[in-house]
Amino acid sequence: MADPMLALKEKLAEFGYDSQENHDYAVQCYLTNPTLHVRCLNIEGDAGRRRTAFSHALAQALEANHVLYFEFGAEPQKPQFVRVQAGEEVVAEPPTSGFDRIMTEACALSEAEKTVLIIDQMHKAPFREHIRLYEFIKSNVWSYSDVRFFANVSNLQIHMISDEPIYHSLQQHSFKIRVGANTQESGFPMLADVGLDEGSVVWLNALNKLLEQLGVSPSLQQYRRLVFDVANYVRSREQLRISIFGWIENVDYNRLAARVTEPFLDEVLHALLTSMSVHEEIELITDPQEAPPYG
Repeated sequence: MADPMLALKEKLAEFGYDSQENHDYAVQCYLTNPTLHVRCLNIEGDAGRRRTAFSHALAQALEANHVLYFEFGAEPQKPQFVRVQAGEEVVAEPPTSGFDRIMTEACALSEAEKTVLIIDQMHKAPFREHIRLYEFIKSNVWSYSDVRFFANVSNLQIHMISDEPIYHSLQQHSFKIRVGANTQESGFPMLADVGLDEGSVVWLNALNKLLEQLGVSPSLQQYRRLVFDVANYVRSREQLRISIFGWIENVDYNRLAARVTEPFLDEVLHALLTSMSVHEEIELITDPQEAPPYG
């Protein structure tokens, strides 16, 4: 039987997180290290909301039956008032917080089925909630007022996302994983990976130089989409710009449209013309007043 972790990158892409980063080993460490407590994943990095996308996709890829989401700062607490006598108001006991509700739901669902709870924006949480979460991880029991809820540690996982360091003791019970805004993996897919023959090498190499100039390293899925456009539709600078901006994440459009990038665009188009089996004129200029780059 094939190792399901080998397809993790593809599964993450299927569920909305498309990246060249390879998290197989990190996730394997997170899932297999022995523990008597609820497994906690601390998702760090400079990827902003992509961390949330990663967390949700990972939960789906691991076939969780329930994926719960809570974001600190999205539910402002308002004091509740009750009228005792005409003209007199006192503050009532506050209602159950959204965090308490989501924690109790996670505990209840974990009794019988795999459940992942994503806790986002933890830097906005009162520090006491970090401490309560740490106490929960130690005891596997969530309590408030006079009620207690027990988690099934075999079924429950918690993913934490914060722009600032989480409580030190809480981190000691968590596995950290980094999700970056830009991949650290170098290189581009091979011809076979994108379904091209040897005749495409010339323009594919030129396209890779252009992507390097733009400072991007697309995922396999993004790369395949772009290559399909280039092979079938792209016949001008503007069309090439549109396809790159349309498919490739984190492209700076100002950099893509800058004059310094034009020679790299032209190199792709010239290489594409050379590789074509039929003679087809490729218009390299978008401004009709510009002189054509070739006769």
